[in-house]
Amino acid sequence: MKILHVSLGLPPYRTGGLTRYSVDLMVNQVSLSHRVGLLYPGHFKFGGKSQIISNGMYKGIDVYEIVNPQPVSLLGGIKNAERFLRQASRSTYINFLNHYKPDIIHIHTLMGIHKELLEAARELGIKMVFTSHDYFGICPKVNLMDWTGNLCDDYENGLKCIKCNQHGYSMLKITIMQSKIYRELKYNPLMSKIRAKQVDKQKVVVNRGLEEKVNSSDASLADSYVKLRHYYNEMLSLVNTFHFNSTVAQREYEKYIAPKGKVISITHQNIQDSREVKNYTDHTKPLYVSYLGPVDQYKGFYMLLHALEQLKDRDDWKLRVYGDVEPTGIQYDADKVHFFGKYQHHQLNEIFKETDLLIIPSIWKETFGFIGLEALSHGVPALVTDCVGFKDLIQDGVTGMVCKPNSEDLAKHLTSVLDHRETLVQMNRNIVSSDFNFSMSWHTTAIIDLYKSTMLDTGDIVEEGRIEHEPIQC
Repeated sequence: MKILHVSLGLPPYRTGGLTRYSVDLMVNQVSLSHRVGLLYPGHFKFGGKSQIISNGMYKGIDVYEIVNPQPVSLLGGIKNAERFLRQASRSTYINFLNHYKPDIIHIHTLMGIHKELLEAARELGIKMVFTSHDYFGICPKVNLMDWTGNLCDDYENGLKCIKCNQHGYSMLKITIMQSKIYRELKYNPLMSKIRAKQVDKQKVVVNRGLEEKVNSSDASLADSYVKLRHYYNEMLSLVNTFHFNSTVAQREYEKYIAPKGKVISITHQNIQDSREVKNYTDHTKPLYVSYLGPVDQYKGFYMLLHALEQLKDRDDWKLRVYGDVEPTGIQYDADKVHFFGKYQHHQLNEIFKETDLLIIPSIWKETFGFIGLEALSHGVPALVTDCVGFKDLIQDGVTGMVCKPNSEDLAKHLTSVLDHRETLVQMNRNIVSSDFNFSMSWHTTAIIDLYKSTMLDTGDIVEEGRIEHEPIQC
């Protein structure tokens, strides 16, 4: 089979779960003797006309770059919506697809992609599969969170988008971030400091929850966000099959479109079966709870601190925070909350050896959550909110726990665990004794089967409530 993936690009320039998953999937497809290509939004060039150029090969993958793509805003927001609506020549994409002749197109993101690509594929009869890594296309800020840090279920005809995106990247900054020289210098010490400063600035804006007034003169700007959402909705309507990586993602997309698809939980190449029996019976030691991820409001970190504040009189727990620097301007018990900074994947084995319980307290509708699968692969139970897509893979109370996304319910679950550590003993034993098949090779086969169903267009791809990976059974 000849497969064309549409994604953000390749490491080390592009990182994160989307890139990791798409690259691992492509490499595994190559190993199964499929012909695999990657098309990604690249740099801007004087003239503005879009074109597609070859960038050689990467691990057996044919790499193609879109020159003068749509801008890539990442998590920075979209300040100038009109700039994201520029048209490209459909013939550019028709010529490329006629040249590459893919049997199927697998789209991992709409960022940087022109609608004309999907229209060209439709015109040529090439089927498309879309993986729901995030909510870009539905939400310019990607995560369906508004400027106050709350879930957004009504964008108020674009007015709320003005508030949420007012601190979005300028076109100059986006152009620089997509330039060839930035790719080379992204991890230069100076550039890393500048990037970290920008990320901190974005966090301050969101985590303060400051409401900005919108004037009636902003009506035209609000209308541009309406057009933007309509533009991406049209793109999504051209997709043949949706690959939902969780039921959480599926439910959110179904609020805006009528997608045809299937839920298949995702994985990555480095997921290995490292499960081991853990000791929870030594009550002379505190329970070590870990949080791995950015110190951010939408990730539920501040909600977690608030929940732990309700347990401040207990001395039988400690929180270990990995993945971000110690925040400033907040109060917490430094004797119980410890920050270890950023970590590398190879350190996870040691981190989970020192972890009794993983907490994923997200308040955004997290489409999956690789860190939950990492914990499972080490035999560590996870306590997650029902906003986290990874919850599809656990049985509540048997191989993990699911709570409501509020500090009171989170504190209630933590109290129960602290009072009854034998609960964790049994969960750990259940995880260790269960079937564990989350290999990338297994997943690749499942995705290839999805491609085949899409290409045949049998109409039986969707099975209501069916998940390719059921909760891990003991």
